[in-house]
Amino acid sequence: MDCRRCTPLRLRAAALLLSALASPLALAQDPPQRQRISSRALQGELRQRPQGVTVPAEITQRGDRLVLQTADAAVPVVNPGALGQNVRQLPVQVVVSDTPAGVEGVRIGAVKLQATERWRQLSPQQRSKFGNVDAAQRRLGAAAESALRPNATPADLGRLRQAVDATERQVLSAYRSLPPSQRSEQRVLVEQHSELRRAKKSLYGLNRDDRYPPQAYERIYANSRGAFALRVRGEEMPRCSAVLIGETLALTNNHCILEDLPSELEAVFDYEDDLDGRHLDSQVFPIADIRLTSEEERDNLDFVLLELGANPQGALPGAVYPPQCLSLKPVRRDDPLYVIGFPLGGPRTVHDNSYVYFPFLASADEFAEIEILVRSEFATLEDEQQSYIDGKLKEFIDSYRPRTAADGSRYYEYVSVRFGDQPTIGADSDTYHGNSGSPVYSRRNHAVVGLLFDGQEDTSQPWSPGWRAHEAILPIGKVVERLDTVAPDWRSDPRLCVRPAS
Repeated sequence: MDCRRCTPLRLRAAALLLSALASPLALAQDPPQRQRISSRALQGELRQRPQGVTVPAEITQRGDRLVLQTADAAVPVVNPGALGQNVRQLPVQVVVSDTPAGVEGVRIGAVKLQATERWRQLSPQQRSKFGNVDAAQRRLGAAAESALRPNATPADLGRLRQAVDATERQVLSAYRSLPPSQRSEQRVLVEQHSELRRAKKSLYGLNRDDRYPPQAYERIYANSRGAFALRVRGEEMPRCSAVLIGETLALTNNHCILEDLPSELEAVFDYEDDLDGRHLDSQVFPIADIRLTSEEERDNLDFVLLELGANPQGALPGAVYPPQCLSLKPVRRDDPLYVIGFPLGGPRTVHDNSYVYFPFLASADEFAEIEILVRSEFATLEDEQQSYIDGKLKEFIDSYRPRTAADGSRYYEYVSVRFGDQPTIGADSDTYHGNSGSPVYSRRNHAVVGLLFDGQEDTSQPWSPGWRAHEAILPIGKVVERLDTVAPDWRSDPRLCVRPAS
């Protein structure tokens, strides 16, 4: 676990560390050459062919200027009227020509959608293997031609979106029908899906909208008061994180308990600093009992149920702090999350701007898309790394276990080989040691959807989230299911809140 997007409640304990890690330059990744040409390569091409050269690029708005975005620079466009107003930032192939001496920038023309041009560059024999995809690509090409015209209308853009979606569905359908042995065909579809996803990112934003109303942050702060630090009595810093879910009930990870007895641990609320760095007055509640400590009781799931006692004033925790609702609604890929906990034993912290990369539950179509995305993650590695790639892909296939629903349809569950065969949600929450047991919330309904239990090793270096690197969350639905099976009396807590999946 590491921490790049930790947002404090009153004071960011890791401010210095975060400022070092959050540099846009440090987190940026250079796009491959085939997606955008570099400015140096463009200059070289134009010196040889000033009348025009076809290059991959993105065209976007910078202030009041239109610019051609290369891999490493933004080059001014001197004829902004050559492109429709509604489709800027699309990945395109464009004919770029030089301008007269003294005129800064380039002239553009013959703008075409990069996804369709990549497909057309395949041999007829290759395209013929995927008849439905080829037909969808022809329709996409026609829609893109209309949407990229200078006089394009919003209706043209709508048809382009529909064509991108339809082509992606055909790519996924073709991919699902391929046997694992057809690697070259898989690679063709993986590359095509990557291009379509880049186009969708421009058209839709891929559901990664980080804009929220101010009231959302009030809700996050209110929820944060239900997260508490689990501490060994007599020690200054917390060991783990936990969450209050009832008048006396709480959840944390089993691996946080070690061999300690309930009397050796305590629940510390308001373990937090204010904006001036002053530590708040904490409230401590005793741990009265630790339930489901045996692997058989827990079915080897990494959680325990805590029962908290009254504080010295005789108040139960649920009378002072807000118990948190649990949500049984499955999260999907790209769903927004946030995590509340105590990284490195520090003050309470919110880890915001997190997203689901690998959902616990996936339909057959969703699994096919996730598999394509995982394969595209390894597409830029060199061929000599094939054994490493094969190992990681096998880990992925072995971790997503096929299941059959009551209606006979197939779906998949992420039971992680890497993380001890635990049911898992994979996310990019950027958390640290000490966040184990942290409640993970859906940004959409502000209810707990899981408990953080494992992930990346703590590091000062940024990492790119994907199959190779992600944090591990235990789905709260599996926790509730197990509690209902072996400890049904937990439902008798008067403050318990469990929201159904529907």
